[in-house]
Amino acid sequence: MTTSLRSCLPLFLALLGLAPALACDGGDDPPAADAGADGTDDGGDGSGDGADGSGGSGDTGDGSGADGGGDAECLLATEPCTDGSECCGALSCGTTSLGQVCCGEAGETCSTENGEDCCGALLCIAGVCSESFECESPCTEAPALVIEKGRLAAIGGSFLGICGDANHTYGFHVPAARLPASDYSLEGAANQPVCEWHAAAIDIGMDWPVSRDWLRWLIGEIRADRIHDIAEVIGSYDGVNVRYWSDSSGWETDGIPYEGEGHDTWTHVSIYRSTALQDHQILSGWTADSGP
Repeated sequence: MTTSLRSCLPLFLALLGLAPALACDGGDDPPAADAGADGTDDGGDGSGDGADGSGGSGDTGDGSGADGGGDAECLLATEPCTDGSECCGALSCGTTSLGQVCCGEAGETCSTENGEDCCGALLCIAGVCSESFECESPCTEAPALVIEKGRLAAIGGSFLGICGDANHTYGFHVPAARLPASDYSLEGAANQPVCEWHAAAIDIGMDWPVSRDWLRWLIGEIRADRIHDIAEVIGSYDGVNVRYWSDSSGWETDGIPYEGEGHDTWTHVSIYRSTALQDHQILSGWTADSGP
């Protein structure tokens, strides 16, 4: 149907910002429907053209109205505070080695190696503010490896030990308290023990369906720097050819030949002794049949 120029003049002027927009009379096409009647054409997220503060491009774009409301800024963990209401989320205003700061109570997540983001005497153990850990003779399993022990149990693989038996006279399966200062597993600041009675290695049975795939994945994650603080790995991709990996020998995909015995049916993983309270996620995301 033909539309007169006169009837469209208001629309033309509106485009120039000179008059309100009016639909051309006599046109067959319906009015544009892309702007919702309530100014929430994009689902009410603050991108509509309503005049009540819930639409338009707005300064906040969060659909919270003309006053741009929202949560007030809060203090993060380890930031100085005077009252718990100032701290973000479930954090409290408590005392740590840093003084009076926002910090986590027992069960809250944490990220500092020395527990500075956990309140009071709580420690940051495997990413959670926790009570003090056991440290007893003749040997205590490092908390980081107890986590992996639990993951291995969920997978259904065999757990072959953390604390070494009488045949272990050196290395990470033996607590620092029972080793001479010259032992290789005590070299460097990274091996300053959190607890002198912690054993810092775990032996993982390779009797679950994708265990060999897991070993190859583990080496790849260490090489890519996505898994940290692993001191050494001994194992076999095929159950025959046993290989060795460490910071000193390198983390090449195929490692170097292992000169000791065994480790064809199990994999040995050592962590640096100073990281005994951290979650290394060695088995995280794995099941008996698949990986992450």
